[in-house]
Amino acid sequence: MREKKPDKRKVQGAETKKKLYEIAERLFTERNFSDVNVEDITDEAGITKGAFYVHFESKDALIAILVADHAAKTDADYKTFLESLPDDMPASLVLFALAERIADTLANTFGCKNMTKIYQMLLSGTAGTEAVKGYGRELYALVYSILEKGLRSGEFTSSLPLETLSRHFVMAIRGVSYEWCVRYPHFDLKEQAIEHTRLLIEGMKASCS
Repeated sequence: MREKKPDKRKVQGAETKKKLYEIAERLFTERNFSDVNVEDITDEAGITKGAFYVHFESKDALIAILVADHAAKTDADYKTFLESLPDDMPASLVLFALAERIADTLANTFGCKNMTKIYQMLLSGTAGTEAVKGYGRELYALVYSILEKGLRSGEFTSSLPLETLSRHFVMAIRGVSYEWCVRYPHFDLKEQAIEHTRLLIEGMKASCS
């Protein structure tokens, strides 16, 4: 039986889509989401705007894919970072370390302008943003495991389910980063992320008294 040859058009289409993705990723890194338009991407790729829309519904749809991919990469980075910490490190200090790491990543990797664009897309319901705002991210599992460790050791105590505690931690970080976007540059993201983490930890510790 002869092997079926790959469809040349499909192969070319996949290569074009990959090329557009890689060019967009680089341009968005060099500038901001709002400072790059479709023409910038297609001109460098050497294709027409019409060809771009064959592969991506819009610039925002492409951004959503890039953001989801980067969210997965940063979650993997957070996991590696947490695994590098001492096993006997108190859960509260691990949470502080994670909050600081998240703040650094948002500020230095994404940047305020790009985070503002991401929030605009989340609010408008742009397709593909569920990967960022959903509760299936690795980040939630990491927070869950830290809180579970703290509860199991007696460092924390709470009548709330672990899922609820984990969501509150992530919602706090999300709220702080949103406030950072609103009040930038007169807002210290890392300082406030640590402060809100401290408040959550004190709440869990205070509940045992």
